[in-house]
Amino acid sequence: MHIDKEKIKVSILVDRFRIVGYMYKYPGARLMDLVNIKEQAFIPITDAEVYSLGDGKLLQKSAFLALNRNQVSFFYPSEQENPEENL
Repeated sequence: MHIDKEKIKVSILVDRFRIVGYMYKYPGARLMDLVNIKEQAFIPITDAEVYSLGDGKLLQKSAFLALNRNQVSFFYPSEQENPEENL
């Protein structure tokens, strides 16, 4: 069974890094719900870019990244939440 999810561009701060990529949520769910799932230790991020907080330098790109939810300092949706809607 396939359930459509909403693709949302986010910026996430973790330790000394800022991660920019996409999280996926069910329609009607809140982004905060993704981080608060106690049974899920990792948050899947796609099209991830990892930047240094110190100098803003791009350190790594990855098609997929599993982010330990306990390491997240804070996160926020980027200015364009659903890029496909503008195509």
